[in-house]
Amino acid sequence: MKNNYLHLLAKQILKVIPKGLSKVRFAKILYFTHKGLVQKNLSAPNEMEFIRMPLGPVPVGFKGLDQDPEIKVTEIATSLLIYDKHLYVLQGMKDYFKEAKLKVIQQISLQLNCLTTTQLVNKAHEEPSWLNHKNGEEYFLERADLEINLPTSKTTNISSEIDTQHLQAKLVEGMLDDIVDESTSLEYPNSNK
Repeated sequence: MKNNYLHLLAKQILKVIPKGLSKVRFAKILYFTHKGLVQKNLSAPNEMEFIRMPLGPVPVGFKGLDQDPEIKVTEIATSLLIYDKHLYVLQGMKDYFKEAKLKVIQQISLQLNCLTTTQLVNKAHEEPSWLNHKNGEEYFLERADLEINLPTSKTTNISSEIDTQHLQAKLVEGMLDDIVDESTSLEYPNSNK
């Protein structure tokens, strides 16, 4: 089932960032922008559900964004074997929200776009709801998430290639954590881990 709020927010963010966003970066900017809107009482926490993934929360229904006729998705292969970038770009130019919400979306999106993707992923890994769930579990923003400020820009000289390598390492680390958790639960089925 299509989440209209997700699609509208995604398109508005892509309008603010017209060069487009890679898949992982886009998912994190959607997460933090929604969180910022909820913090300012411009959206409700239950308007967007998230799934816990190794690189941070991803909106439920995110995969369906590539079916939206106003969003173009292209695949750009990288030098890494298991990490291909999908670039999301808006095809239209209209606004999808009214003035007050629109200004907040613009401000948050531009603020987040100044961070590297690795910085966004690291900040997402500090969110209580992400920490409290296992990969694959779905959840909404929790009160504890809303008590944490949105990430702000930090000066960095990381190249996009190094940033991609950091993301690759985070992804492998998250996958290994899942393997350890699963094997531990098979070996010790009554443990709390």
